[in-house]
Amino acid sequence: MNAADNGAWCVDPSAYLAELRREFPAFGIIADPARPIWMAVRGNDVFIRATDGHVLRQRLRELSDR
Repeated sequence: MNAADNGAWCVDPSAYLAELRREFPAFGIIADPARPIWMAVRGNDVFIRATDGHVLRQRLRELSDR
């Protein structure tokens, strides 16, 4: 995490993406934080789209709990 100009903490998107890939190795995960689009896929049956990495992680965890 890094401090932003306004003093808020910001997560480095590339580090967060790497963390998600380690946590969910069965998924292909890509991100374009500037747009903002974060996506995860598994085979032909699972596609998840989110606006940020935190939302994507939450959705992946919900899917894993089923």
